[in-house]
Amino acid sequence: MRSDNVKREDRKAIESKVEITNTSNAEKARQPQVNLAEFQAAEGSFRQPTAAELSILSFWKLRYARSHEQELRNEFARLLNRGSSLE
Repeated sequence: MRSDNVKREDRKAIESKVEITNTSNAEKARQPQVNLAEFQAAEGSFRQPTAAELSILSFWKLRYARSHEQELRNEFARLLNRGSSLE
């Protein structure tokens, strides 16, 4: 009796179908469609940043990048030290 159940389950597993969908298409379908006229109107409402705004943005982005770089260097050094202590 047990072998019959196993055989039936095996047949079901072999016969079952799996549908694979492209998730990028599903994501695109969820996003609202923007009318070209609305997009152009919204695009025209933005202004160019001033030199002072760009300077401030550049300063903070550079500061963040340097901080992140230092964190990565410290992590790499820690891993090197841990690896050498294992030898």
